[in-house]
Amino acid sequence: MNEYSEQDLVKFGGALSLIMIIDKIRDTGGISMLSKLPPDYLEKLLLEIPPRLNKLLADVITVLLKRINVPDDEIDGIAEKLYRRETQEMFAWADNYDVQETRRIAREEGLAEGRHEGRHEGWQAGQQAGLEETAYRMIKENMDISFIAKMTEVPIERLKELIKKHEG
Repeated sequence: MNEYSEQDLVKFGGALSLIMIIDKIRDTGGISMLSKLPPDYLEKLLLEIPPRLNKLLADVITVLLKRINVPDDEIDGIAEKLYRRETQEMFAWADNYDVQETRRIAREEGLAEGRHEGRHEGWQAGQQAGLEETAYRMIKENMDISFIAKMTEVPIERLKELIKKHEG
């Protein structure tokens, strides 16, 4: 199979040729080849494939694209276009596919989300510390511990810990 070029496989036509073309892609660097498939090849391909085989072809394409880590939303888009027989845009996403850029964006999004969660957790911890400080001041004023727990939402067990901590 490796002896056949993409051009040879395009000449063969048919669903098997598309499967073989996708199977030749071994890494994300080869993905742009999909966007260079002749539009008439894809149109002819879909005309020759009975609608009942669309699911099978979509499943095979999905497996092959997952193998090279194509994002699920792109794979879903290809399958959807296959079902709707929209060949012109089926592999348009592959033209500018840049795995390094995709990874960079994902990393930045992950870091931003982590910073946001960290700030939120820090804020919550600060709020809790503030409530405990207020609760301790109320304890020093000899207020009822049940009332303090109700007003500050600091559990009674925690209030008892604060009392022991400051007494010892």
